[in-house]
Amino acid sequence: MKKLFVPALVLALAAPAAWGQGAPASAESQAPILELQPLVITAPRLRYPSNIMINPLIDMNLLRLLSEHENERPNPTAQLDPNLTALTKLTTLDGYNLQTRYSQLGFLLTQGLAGAKDLQVQQALVQAAQKSINDQIQASAMIALAYTKDPQFIGIFMSALQNQNITVRFAGLESLAVLGGSQAEAALSNDAQTDSSLIAQAYAAGTIWGMGNITGQSILLNLYQNPSWIVRAIAYHYMGKLGGNYEYTMLLAQLPTETNPIAQAELCAALLRLNKYRNN
Repeated sequence: MKKLFVPALVLALAAPAAWGQGAPASAESQAPILELQPLVITAPRLRYPSNIMINPLIDMNLLRLLSEHENERPNPTAQLDPNLTALTKLTTLDGYNLQTRYSQLGFLLTQGLAGAKDLQVQQALVQAAQKSINDQIQASAMIALAYTKDPQFIGIFMSALQNQNITVRFAGLESLAVLGGSQAEAALSNDAQTDSSLIAQAYAAGTIWGMGNITGQSILLNLYQNPSWIVRAIAYHYMGKLGGNYEYTMLLAQLPTETNPIAQAELCAALLRLNKYRNN
């Protein structure tokens, strides 16, 4: 099972009500969006040995859903479906994850298609990853391809890093993180230093630091006091997850100056993870 931070954040970035141009001033109060507990992609087909075939009816239906929605522009009003009313009232972490799971088709398509080895399925995913006008479907197709662990798709992921759409660009980053390898790490390292979105930079930096590249550590140490509270919060998250005594000292000194409540909570969580370094 592979746990990833990005799906929740990609979908949060894609949600106009919370992060789009002209977002309301109260957006900071929408705490569930910054919960960094990830949605989980389990890629169930990867659990089977290579000699076990996937029932073709499953792939046929998944490909039909992909085809029907890849040229459909994301429609925020679709989330007004009365069947989702109960879920929209849930403000717990699991409740928010359920909202995402059942209001974003792309997440379930990623789950179902991740790691597909069938050439017809892969061709459909490549088509969607490169040409879909639905950014969520495009992102889902890329991530599903990444789970094949096949380096032939790395060009698609690297091209996505040049996309002006933040959702597509973030999917490129996540796909490179899933794919792994030295070429993917180099692309992530470059993006961590050049991406126009500081959120993307922070994610890429945390990813390469987790791969053992200390460039990521240096980048996050330059971001954890950024004016943007969400950039600070993401930096806190990775510093808490990957840091040591030095990061504990830096974050502890930051605690009295942090004013955003969500970032404060993330900062405290990071310090709890690093508490073992308290007396070092």
